[in-house]
Amino acid sequence: MNRFEKMHGKPGAKYGIYNKQAKKFQFGICEDTPMLAEARLWQKIGDDARKWRFEVKRLPDKEK
Repeated sequence: MNRFEKMHGKPGAKYGIYNKQAKKFQFGICEDTPMLAEARLWQKIGDDARKWRFEVKRLPDKEK
């Protein structure tokens, strides 16, 4: 993901938080840009958002 996509997202795409350890999307976060998804994660779980297992990914069409 390049810097422009991280800030503005792609048209029609939604982003969520993917747990690399559990291999699934978590927290029900669905935002328009990756930065908003990451900010929502920080609001929900606080300082634990720094953990290596959380990653912002584009949601598949069925998850929207």
